[in-house]
Amino acid sequence: MPRIIKKPGDILKFPLAAEDQHAYAQWLPDATARVFLAACTSDLSVDEVLQLPVAFRILVFRDTPNRYNWSKVGRAAVPAHCSQPMHYAKKDILTGRLSSYFRGTETPATNDQLKGLETLAVWAHPHIAERLEAQIEGRESKFLKSVSVTV
Repeated sequence: MPRIIKKPGDILKFPLAAEDQHAYAQWLPDATARVFLAACTSDLSVDEVLQLPVAFRILVFRDTPNRYNWSKVGRAAVPAHCSQPMHYAKKDILTGRLSSYFRGTETPATNDQLKGLETLAVWAHPHIAERLEAQIEGRESKFLKSVSVTV
């Protein structure tokens, strides 16, 4: 399989744990991906993918698409609300201090200020698939629980 060079707007298809199931994500300008909330058994057009609800937006390990057999299936405009970097919740593992992370800068934060923010973590394929499948099935994601900033 040829090496995937990810560009903003690329629509990527990736395998899920269940045989013959796959999901879709869109690569964004800040090297995050928005993952769509669907487990598919047949291929979707780019337009059909874009009609799906978004499950979550995360940082993805650089080698994940190539290492785990993701494929590029098309390209679409990036929505304006996905063109800006995200704010993240972070908890120092040594001190327990909470902070908000944005563009490389950490700012002390309270529980209330971190509510609704994605936890700062870089995700690999197995964890992305597990989180998506858990969300689809209405159960708690074990990996998300292990990395979440408890607020």
